[in-house]
Amino acid sequence: MEISLFYPGVQPDYHVYEALQIFGDAGIVLALHPDSDNLLIRVTGDNGAVLELTPPDPAVTDNKELVRYLYCRISEFTGYRSPWGCLTGVRPTKIVNQLLAASRSRSEVRDELTGFYCARPVKAKLALTTAANQKAFLAEQAADPSRIGIYIGIPFCPTRCVYCSFTSNSIEKYRGRVDEYLRLLRAEMEAVAALVREQSLKLESVYIGGGTPTSLSEPQFARLIDDAAELFTSRSAYLREFSVEAGRPDSITAGKLTAMRAAGVNRISINPQTMNDATLELIGRRHTAEDTLRAFELARAQGFDNINADIICGLPGEYFGMFSHTLDVLETLAPESVTVHTLSVKRAADLKRDSRRELLRSNVTGRMVGSACRRLTTRGLRPYYMYRQKNMLGNHENVSYCLPGHESPYNIHIMEEDQTILALGAGGVSKRVTPGVIRRAFNVKSVEEYLARSTEMAARKRALFEEAERNGTT
Repeated sequence: MEISLFYPGVQPDYHVYEALQIFGDAGIVLALHPDSDNLLIRVTGDNGAVLELTPPDPAVTDNKELVRYLYCRISEFTGYRSPWGCLTGVRPTKIVNQLLAASRSRSEVRDELTGFYCARPVKAKLALTTAANQKAFLAEQAADPSRIGIYIGIPFCPTRCVYCSFTSNSIEKYRGRVDEYLRLLRAEMEAVAALVREQSLKLESVYIGGGTPTSLSEPQFARLIDDAAELFTSRSAYLREFSVEAGRPDSITAGKLTAMRAAGVNRISINPQTMNDATLELIGRRHTAEDTLRAFELARAQGFDNINADIICGLPGEYFGMFSHTLDVLETLAPESVTVHTLSVKRAADLKRDSRRELLRSNVTGRMVGSACRRLTTRGLRPYYMYRQKNMLGNHENVSYCLPGHESPYNIHIMEEDQTILALGAGGVSKRVTPGVIRRAFNVKSVEEYLARSTEMAARKRALFEEAERNGTT
């Protein structure tokens, strides 16, 4: 079970006895050590009470049952109940979709989530609603498994945000090597385009992300977009989405928007994260709320009518009124979709562990999450994909809401893992989906490694198909 559900920041050592100080509200200490052949979990409260747990029955091999047992016991002891109960997986809607596919009714699925998994009714409703809005996309994919998506990664940003753990590097540090990166990326794109044709695959979506693709100069960015259009989008009769993470408002220019429009990009993201300048400076964004307004104005003037905006609940230093202000501004900008993230404090991020005590305000974060859901759905937006991460404040979730008809097929399929996704560039993870099997191929993460070994990356993706053919699961 994810111990961090109750004790954020804890990295227990399962081999050597070690007492761990918990950065939680109750000042509880957790100790883990091997006891014979079984793991002993000892929780000591600040009042001196001790809870010791071992598996209830060595014969019990069902991991879900064990997780539920441990969750219920520790929850009773600590008085803390996660919004999602003992459901710790990344993809709650995947469970819902699997149950519905097994002919379970909506009420039975709801009861499973609230009963067995101990999730709050509001979370069960959110998962069921999101799954319902995915249904048509999943049915289309099931009817035609040859549909695929392409992800193209640009691992550069103007600056690195303090909470970021993605493959992202300072554009200034690598300015002299960006052209080389784009040249090698073009070669990988050519090899993958050939693979798509050989396998008679139907390209449904192309998603350019990062990092921040628009951190490139205007000529570099136009080159990237033109390469993607030439090799992928212009050759597909099945394309539904050509999406670009414009991301940082300060990196968006009229010239880059013009390049996207000319190449047929039909969905972009302009991500303010917050509309409060003090927070933007604190988290290392180095742009202002005014930059977001300017970027939206430029995009609308260019005719973009499918814009997503990312915001984050629980940013350091933000109280509920500041988050409400962000929602107020978004209402005036009227993006077609809004992705509401809950802050996740990751080991790879610059937001260090000693900040956790300040950040663990699940009651405030929960109010933000709930307010965003109510206000966006009142505007007519509906949840269409969601996912969870470790170390999320209050153990909530990330949800994207959109107006009907503005869904991102790429985001739905990458989360539900029902479609083959071929990922290019540094840090890309390709998934070859065949009935009952998901095979993965990993691109190298660092820019230096990619520059040195880029020719290996396309070969790794080709191997995914060769392996499937050998096993008769094409």
